[in-house]
Amino acid sequence: MVSTSSVVEEEKQATDHRLTGLLKKAISFPVFLAVLLMGVAAYQARMHLADPDTWWHAKIGQLILSTWHFPTHDIYSFTVHGNPWIAYEWLGEVVMGFASRWGVAGLLGLLSALGGILLLLMYIYGTVYTGNMKASVVASAIMLPLTTVFFTLRPQLFGYCFLVILLILMELYRQGHEKVLWFIPPLFLIWVNTHGTFFIGLGILGVFWLCGLFNFEWGELEAKPWTRNQSRNLLLTILASVAVLPLTPYGTQLAAYPLEMPLLQPLNIKSIQEWQPISLGPAYGKAFLLMILALFLVQLFWKQRFRLFDLVFLLVCIGEAAIHLRFLIVLIFAFLPWLARVVSRWTSPYQPNKDKYALNVALIALVVFGLIYTFPSQKRIDKRLGKTYPLKAIAYLKTHHVPEPMLNQYGWGGFLIWTFGTSHPVFIDGRADIYEYGGVLRDYLDVTSLKHDTPLVLAKYKIRSVFMPGNSPLATYLRALPGWSVVFEDKGAAIFVFHGKYPQAPLGKPEIRAQAASAQRASVNKT
Repeated sequence: MVSTSSVVEEEKQATDHRLTGLLKKAISFPVFLAVLLMGVAAYQARMHLADPDTWWHAKIGQLILSTWHFPTHDIYSFTVHGNPWIAYEWLGEVVMGFASRWGVAGLLGLLSALGGILLLLMYIYGTVYTGNMKASVVASAIMLPLTTVFFTLRPQLFGYCFLVILLILMELYRQGHEKVLWFIPPLFLIWVNTHGTFFIGLGILGVFWLCGLFNFEWGELEAKPWTRNQSRNLLLTILASVAVLPLTPYGTQLAAYPLEMPLLQPLNIKSIQEWQPISLGPAYGKAFLLMILALFLVQLFWKQRFRLFDLVFLLVCIGEAAIHLRFLIVLIFAFLPWLARVVSRWTSPYQPNKDKYALNVALIALVVFGLIYTFPSQKRIDKRLGKTYPLKAIAYLKTHHVPEPMLNQYGWGGFLIWTFGTSHPVFIDGRADIYEYGGVLRDYLDVTSLKHDTPLVLAKYKIRSVFMPGNSPLATYLRALPGWSVVFEDKGAAIFVFHGKYPQAPLGKPEIRAQAASAQRASVNKT
C-alpha cells in the first residue's frame, strides 16, 4: 500500500512543479518581448495628448460619475443649449472621467496604458495566427509607428482594443477552440456602450461566418467550410451579439448611431479630417502605399497563400482606408497577421530550454523603471499642452471679464469645456453631430472661411467676443472691422471684443438681412 505521506508528498511536488512552470512562463522571453512592446507603445502614446475631443469626453465622464445620470441634452454650449444629445460613448467616457481625477497626468497615464494594451493585443493576435511569437513581435514593431497615429485618448481607442480581441477570438475559434464563442456576446455588450466601432466588429464577424460557407482552392486562395455545428454555433453567437446591442442606458439609440452618422451628418463627414480620403503626402499616406506595394511584391515572388476571409478582410480594409483615413487603423489589424506570416519565413520558433530567466527579469524591471522614471512632470505636461492649446489666453479668460456669447475655434471648444464646464458656454466643440443638426456647424464653417454671410452669422448669435488663432482669416477680418478690438494676443491666439450693437429684430427677415449687409458694406468702405 502507498502511504498517505507519500501521496501528500507527490501532490506537493506536483503543485510545486506547476507553480514553477507558471513562474517561468511569467518571466519568459515572450513575456519580456510583450513588456518591451507595451513599454515602447506606452512611451509613444504620451506624445499624443492633444486631441481636441479628449477633454469634452473626460468632462462627460466626470458628469456621469458625479450625478449618476446619463446626459439627454446639451449643457455646455449656448448655440444648441438644451437640444437633445446623448453620450453615445458613455462607458469609455466614464473610464476617462475616472482617470481625470488625477488631472491631466491621469489622462496621460490612461492613454499610455491603452497604447500599451493595444500593442500587446496585436502581438497576441499575430502569435495566435502564426504560432511564431518572434515573427509576431517583429510584425507588431514594424506596424507600431503607423499605429501610434491613432493613439488619441478617445473612446475609439477602447474600440480598437475590442476589435483586436474579437479577431483573436475568431482565430482561436477557427483553430478549434469552440468555447471562445461564449466571450463574444459579452464583448459586444461592453463594446456598444463604449464606441460605435462595434458595428465594424459585427460586420467582420458576419463576413467570417459567410466565408466559411465555401469550399474551394483557386491558385493561392483557399476556402475551408465550417462543419454544421461550427456554422450553427457561430451564427447563434452573431444573433446573440445583435440581441445584446439594445442593452444600453439609451436603448437602441447607441446601436443605431453608426448608421446615423453617414446618413444624417453629411457636413460632419465632409468637414472632419479623419473622414476624408487618405492623403499620400503625410507619412501615414506613404506607409499606406508601402503596405500595398509589399502585398503586391510578396505575392509576385513568393505566392503567399490566402484564406478567403483574410483576403476579403484585407481588400475591404484597403478600400475603406483609401476612402476614409479613419479606417487605416483597421487595415493595420488586417495587415498584421499577413506580415507576421511573411516574417516567419526567417525566424525560428521560441525554444524554452534556451531561455535566460534571470536576464528576462532584469530587462522587464528596466522597462518598467524606465516608464516610471520618464513619466512627465506637470510642468512638462503643461509645456506640451501649450504647443497645441492657448493656455495663456485661457488664463486671461479666467482672470478677466470677456463679454459673452463668445465664438471659439472648433478645436479649442473641448478644452474650454474641460476648463470651465458650464460656466463659460462654448459656440462649438467636437460634438459635431449636435452642431450639425442645429445648423451651427454650417454657420461656423461659413464664418471662419469668411463666406458672404459672415456678418449675418455674427449677428445671428449676437457674438460679443471671438477666440481664434491670431493668424486666422476671421482674426484678420475682425482687425479691419469697426467696433472690434483686440484685448489679448500672443503667438497662439487672439481674443476680440465687440463694442457695437446688433439689430434687435429677429434675424433672417429680408429687411434685417439687407440692413446687416448694408452696415457691412459701409464698414468696409469706411476702413
